[in-house]
Amino acid sequence: MTKLTCEKFSAKVQDSVLFENVNVSLNVGQLAVLYGPRGSGKSAFLRSFAMLNQEVYPNIEYTGNVYFDDHSIFKMDEKEVRQIVTYLDTNFLESLDYLNFKELIRLVFGSSYKFKIEDHASGLDNFGVLKALYKFEKTPLSSLYVLEKIGLLLFVSSLRQSSVLILDCLLDHLDDEHVESVTRMLKGLSEYKVIILATRTLKRFIGLGDVLIVMKSGQVKFYGDPKEYVLGV
Repeated sequence: MTKLTCEKFSAKVQDSVLFENVNVSLNVGQLAVLYGPRGSGKSAFLRSFAMLNQEVYPNIEYTGNVYFDDHSIFKMDEKEVRQIVTYLDTNFLESLDYLNFKELIRLVFGSSYKFKIEDHASGLDNFGVLKALYKFEKTPLSSLYVLEKIGLLLFVSSLRQSSVLILDCLLDHLDDEHVESVTRMLKGLSEYKVIILATRTLKRFIGLGDVLIVMKSGQVKFYGDPKEYVLGV
């Protein structure tokens, strides 16, 4: 996959509009920052790409379309879509506390997947995780700091080789020093992926993106170069 495109994309639940008439196009190699306050529709919008909204809104209705290259996601099955898209939000950080490293790998890739830490030591180190695995595969993930958990999730995403990586407010609670660390990780991944970083604190993240999308009340109020938004504001 090389491009993600939304065309007049809208979603509603009965008479409640979650988001409407979204037209954006993102290419592999781009890091997009999606800003919006709580209730702006950004999470429902992003969950659409991984077909996750049905778990929250069983009666959700979509109009318009989303394409991975020329393929509509509404003509793809869930398994195929979720091979293309990795969606991560803050719930994943808490969920990790119930697993050890081996269980996480097995959960993501299946019991038949062969994984040895020594074969991936360089990658784990690049994502700031290697030193935290003090019990190797049996390391409880509850012992990891937030930055290490995020690094681990990004490492697993790199192994999955998904084409779209979505971080839904995952970085909002990191301090500035840790944001810089994660940014370096994301830059290393962005060559092969469309990365969307959603946030409720634009000031800290606006400088990271190649593209800025601003949502409010379910509508896109700005889509384009972050520099143009700053100058316009």
